[in-house]
Amino acid sequence: MLDDIYIKRKLVILKKNVYFIKKIKQKSIKYIFKNFKLLSGKGIRGLLVLTTAESLSGRISNAAIHTAIAIELLHQATLIHDDIIDNSYKRRGDIALNKKIGYELSVLAGDYLFSFVNKIILGQKNQQLFKIFSDVVKDVCEGEIEEVYNKDNIYLKEKQYFDIIKKKTASLIRASVLCGLIVTGNNFNKFLSDFGLYLGIAFQIKDDILDVSSNSKNLGKPVGSDIKEGKVTLPFILAFKNADKKDKKLMIKFFRQKKIDKIIKIIKKNYGIKNSFEIAQNYITKAKVQLNKIKFKNTKSKIQLEKIANYVINRNY
Repeated sequence: MLDDIYIKRKLVILKKNVYFIKKIKQKSIKYIFKNFKLLSGKGIRGLLVLTTAESLSGRISNAAIHTAIAIELLHQATLIHDDIIDNSYKRRGDIALNKKIGYELSVLAGDYLFSFVNKIILGQKNQQLFKIFSDVVKDVCEGEIEEVYNKDNIYLKEKQYFDIIKKKTASLIRASVLCGLIVTGNNFNKFLSDFGLYLGIAFQIKDDILDVSSNSKNLGKPVGSDIKEGKVTLPFILAFKNADKKDKKLMIKFFRQKKIDKIIKIIKKNYGIKNSFEIAQNYITKAKVQLNKIKFKNTKSKIQLEKIANYVINRNY
């Protein structure tokens, strides 16, 4: 789906520029990153930095590349810590880092990436960039804390769910777009900010849909991992809202017993997946509307941003 040749070229740029590992001399740190595939994911956040920058300036500068790498490394750091918190066994079809090298080294690996991100951003000598990164780390942590605090809270409200995902996921995608804006020398743009926010919300909803509708091969982890980890997501919330008294009781019972297949069956029956997809699709539509309000220097890059938005809603992993 992300088969646009220009988008593929940007992914190559990202992967070629993860240069810092080659410079590490400490044996123990080299060992950690031999066991962890940097930039093995979709690269959406880095792509958003590069594509936004190119759409506004007509080119991809070194500052844009370094910032895109920093955004991706920040995302990787949050994933490492996520897997520790969730006691995850798998990540992207591979064994999670915490299961490969242990919890102690994994915590430190995440911290090390955070510190390296700071180093990259400080090297840009741009106060606005540093503020974006500082704010997004705070937001992601607040979202994660709220999610962990609400673990196994079957009665989580829709508003609480959206408050969590806006901070945990959407804030980083929004920051990616804003970084692409800032490295071109432009000031804050509300339309781009809202594009990133809406795209990020749709991204997380789609992730939550896939968790109960895809398969383990595509996901790279077991189906229903969120339920197993005690996370209440939008498909569950909407199905619970639609369910009759009997199905509500069964959902509570099966959630507590972690009977994944039975919960998924009831979620589907009560339109949890269908209604969640409609909401995600609506956010993608809203995101595209924001793009149409912006004057782009490079219209090809604007089309690429639209393709990324389409990918977010149509992907199967």
